[in-house]
Amino acid sequence: MSSFARVAPLGTDPYAFQPGYYDLFRASRGEGALPDPRFFADRAPRDGHALEIGAGTGRITLAVAERAATVLCLERSATMRAVLLAKLAERPHLRARVTVLDRAAPHFDLDRRFDFVYLAGVLEHVPHAERPALFEAIAEHLAEDGEVAMDMVLSEPVPDWPEHVADVASLGDCRYEMSCEARPDGDDRAHLRFVYRTYHRGDPVATEVVERAHYLHRPDAVVADLAAAGLTPTAGTALRPVDDGEDPGTLVARRTSSTST
Repeated sequence: MSSFARVAPLGTDPYAFQPGYYDLFRASRGEGALPDPRFFADRAPRDGHALEIGAGTGRITLAVAERAATVLCLERSATMRAVLLAKLAERPHLRARVTVLDRAAPHFDLDRRFDFVYLAGVLEHVPHAERPALFEAIAEHLAEDGEVAMDMVLSEPVPDWPEHVADVASLGDCRYEMSCEARPDGDDRAHLRFVYRTYHRGDPVATEVVERAHYLHRPDAVVADLAAAGLTPTAGTALRPVDDGEDPGTLVARRTSSTST
């Protein structure tokens, strides 16, 4: 059986052909897969209006939309948006509540404010120099008593590991495998290389390679940039010791004016 290979090099859409694998591998991990939809959905105000920056395939979107009155999603990847739209097509009760736009952070202007703004699994894609502008844009779109939630605010070392198999899943006669390699690439930055291999009845039929940058955002730096944007952290595991099973990098913030009253 013949096999083919595709490569998405650094600087291109890292999710050009990855979305199907994204959900497949997270489903195989069960409820422990990060980002955790429960963390974001539980913080979404019932009947409030939410803004999601980097919606991806909609794992978090669907959970938040069950509580919020509306969710406006910004997603720059065409293939990610396609998967999200397909999921919404299968959920008629959410179609009028979820809007999906081809927009990218940090520069966006929606001319409205939201009760809840969240970034799930997104911060690692944001270059450090763009973080202040991102937080300023969030503050401009946050209601006076609104809340912003994020993850991936981490104190862990920059990843450095050889290629190894990280995920495996099977569907019918096909087996899907994802391996990952990481190497440091500057201050609080790593270069990641993912290899997706497909096997049909044991024979390799496809190999797809994705390379991208991975940025680590440290708690102290994030808190400082939030403060500059007029936001104050109020909760999150990034600010305290982590219990077993918790996502170690969550952070919640509100307008500084609303936390001081």
